[in-house]
Amino acid sequence: MINLTNLFISCTAILSFTAATAQKNIKPVSISQIDEYIAQVQKTSLIPGVSLAIIKNGKIIHRKNYGYANIENDIPVSDITIFRLYSLTKPIVATGVFQLIEKGKLSLEDPVSKYIPDLPASWNTVQIKNLLTQSSGLPDIVKYEKLDEKEAAEKVFADPINFKQGEKFEYNQTNFWLLERVVETVTKQNIQMYITENQFDGAASKNTVLFSTDSRDIIQNRATPYFNYATGSLQMALPYNGNYLNSCNGLNITMNQFIAWDAKFRTKKIISNASKAKMWEVFPYTKEKSEFTSGWDQRIVNGHISYGFSGGRITAYRIFPKDDLSIIFLANGLGGIFNVENTINQIAYLLDNDIIDYKVAAYETLLKTSKSNITDLKSTFVKLKNDPKYKDVDFEESLNVIGYILLNQDKKTNEAITVFQLNAEQHPKSFNAFDSLGEAYEINKDFEKAISNYTQARELNNDEGYRAHINAKLKELNAARTSLKK
Repeated sequence: MINLTNLFISCTAILSFTAATAQKNIKPVSISQIDEYIAQVQKTSLIPGVSLAIIKNGKIIHRKNYGYANIENDIPVSDITIFRLYSLTKPIVATGVFQLIEKGKLSLEDPVSKYIPDLPASWNTVQIKNLLTQSSGLPDIVKYEKLDEKEAAEKVFADPINFKQGEKFEYNQTNFWLLERVVETVTKQNIQMYITENQFDGAASKNTVLFSTDSRDIIQNRATPYFNYATGSLQMALPYNGNYLNSCNGLNITMNQFIAWDAKFRTKKIISNASKAKMWEVFPYTKEKSEFTSGWDQRIVNGHISYGFSGGRITAYRIFPKDDLSIIFLANGLGGIFNVENTINQIAYLLDNDIIDYKVAAYETLLKTSKSNITDLKSTFVKLKNDPKYKDVDFEESLNVIGYILLNQDKKTNEAITVFQLNAEQHPKSFNAFDSLGEAYEINKDFEKAISNYTQARELNNDEGYRAHINAKLKELNAARTSLKK
């Protein structure tokens, strides 16, 4: 069984990682190798179009467009292509909130009810900082995103609070919906006007920076979105939300405008270094540990601290402050397995071999071995597992994803079975490992082994719903086995 939450581990160019790659002072690869890498990512994950920018020490060292903004009409991605950022909108809106804090018009400690008086009484203790850090515990308005704002608000206001504010991280759209209302109350401007005037070029950017939460809107030069995760193919997709979720996922922008924003952000023209440092403080959740700040993820890659966010699984921005490195990756869809955050890590690694994500390194080594010489898989796995550098790698997840790449995308069932067998052998208490192996045997019409592995998966999982699902599956397989014997 493949879990969609864990599915999108990086499916990137197949690069060989050895012990040498972890050493410092290795000469970085050429820019042409980054182009080769992006081409492989597009091919493997069926990504139609990409725009990539890499800024190092304040200079653009790589800026290139790849593929198509619109497949039907053979329109390539260009410098005027507008990409929907999806949730990558949030750190830009969070920056706008800190602009107001810097000017003394807001405080992190302010209750949201100070600016939005019509909230339920149970919401009145939630503070601005809880919205920014996804620690409010509020119910998620996204369940009602196809309703108009009044109806959606009525429904979400009636839902129960999930936990006391500050206890833990729980990502939802209610937080930035409320932040938008707060910003508009304080500034007396709609969110688009406030953001464009204070972070971009105001009226001059009206055709290249705009808000639209509906991909059906006709916007000149906007890239067409294409998605189809489940089937491994592309289809035009037109995701849409209520326009009151503009601050959640509504920003649409050209790469050139994003590059200009990055320059302003890095050089204190948007907020001061002190405000930026405050925004990037990891929030002290009281009942769990999470590396999340005010609207930004903190990620540490082999000791290199970075801050950023991603959206729609296809856009991402990351800044490595001490390395003076910014990476912007914008795409317009995908049809295969992909993790845009891991792709950012890989690009950073290609620029500086010391920025190495060992999870991605292990994954790509195992993927390369599985595709090129499956007989070496176990010995390669053992070497990696016994190497202290890979001690934090979730090998179960890596092997599971690799197995599904071989099974579904490459149609190499026997090789997939080998990978799933190794995973079940190494993780004998994982129901998921046996479930995946059972599925591969089922596709291979080896019903005896499918039944055996599904049964083992059922025994390792006490969830009643899952067990009922497997029991139904076993009934089907027993019938198929009986029919095959006749």
